[in-house]
Amino acid sequence: MSNILYITYDGLLEPLGMSQVWQYQKKLGKDHNVIILSYEKSEDLINIHALELEIKKSDVVWVRLSYHKSPSLIATTYDIFYGFISVLRIIKKYDVDFIHSRSYVATIIAYLVNKKTDLNYIFDMRGFWADEKVDGGVWKKTSFLYKFIKYIERKLLFNAEQIVTLTHAGKKDIKSLKCTKDSIDRISVIPTCANLDIFRPFLLEGSNIEEDVFVLGYVGSVGTFYMFDEVLKSFKKLIKVKKNSKLIIINKNQHDYIKSCIHKENMKDLDIEVRSADYQDMTKEINAFDAGIFYIKPSFSKRSSSPTRLAEYLGCGKPCITNYGVGDTEYVISSGNVGVILKDFSDDSHIRGIEELLTLVNDPEVSTRCVNISKKYYSLDKGVNEYNKLYSRMIDS
Repeated sequence: MSNILYITYDGLLEPLGMSQVWQYQKKLGKDHNVIILSYEKSEDLINIHALELEIKKSDVVWVRLSYHKSPSLIATTYDIFYGFISVLRIIKKYDVDFIHSRSYVATIIAYLVNKKTDLNYIFDMRGFWADEKVDGGVWKKTSFLYKFIKYIERKLLFNAEQIVTLTHAGKKDIKSLKCTKDSIDRISVIPTCANLDIFRPFLLEGSNIEEDVFVLGYVGSVGTFYMFDEVLKSFKKLIKVKKNSKLIIINKNQHDYIKSCIHKENMKDLDIEVRSADYQDMTKEINAFDAGIFYIKPSFSKRSSSPTRLAEYLGCGKPCITNYGVGDTEYVISSGNVGVILKDFSDDSHIRGIEELLTLVNDPEVSTRCVNISKKYYSLDKGVNEYNKLYSRMIDS
């Protein structure tokens, strides 16, 4: 069995880490000796005991470092330096064969270790980080930080033994870069998958939602790329068409911001519920929806995005409404007739989109189509199989 070090700057205790790191690695740990190095936020440690028990039952080793937030540049530099020292100890202790690093900070550590030890690494990109900062209005394209991170990005790509991107659109963008033109066969597409043993349709018992209420559901973060104001506009249109409707928003820690958006849109009297849910409760929450909704700002960086919530909605048999310009989402939804794509955010598009969504929800076959599409594109087992193939190529090289 190969010894693999997986580095993630996202904590396992975060919802993202639970769904997009741990769900994969506990399955991969059955065929490989996996060591996970993660950075955990202090506020998440309250939930540590359940995960520790689960990891002890597996064959995975978990090395936990503390995440430092501010001041941002100094804190991240410290985390990289301490991570580098920790990785050198880990690869010696566990005789690591190669590193699998998630996103940029983790891959900077892997790159530094590669230069020190010649240990190969997989760059699991997840997206174009610097371009996300520009598209999100955080950085300017002319700024030093943007140019510096793009320089680092080229180094990380050029030195990576294998590269993973989430979408076929993202793969095309990577292939266009000078640093990867001679290494097309090193780029794999593995979207964000969902554990379909967990995210599956089932009948709810004891729900406090009346049967004739149409429930539109939103899961995840709001703000920056996530166009929550457009979600509220769609709900306004839904209320006009179907008065007995409810919007449920599942979000971890942005409730005050969400409520301020609702107040700003003069929607505080509408049936809108905002609440949190743990990962293990998400299936129950989504199964209470009639349909899901999410809008992401279309931009260059989002061509390489694969929204986790799409995989989870479809896995639970729920169609959704979203927008164009986000990774392979439009192709997946259109090919399976499992949702509605807005071409723009005009009032007419919102109205037409909601009407199409209501028609789709009334289709008796739509739930089955959603589940089938989720199995075709977003099955965790399929994703794990692709990573196993990738790991085999790493060992062979």
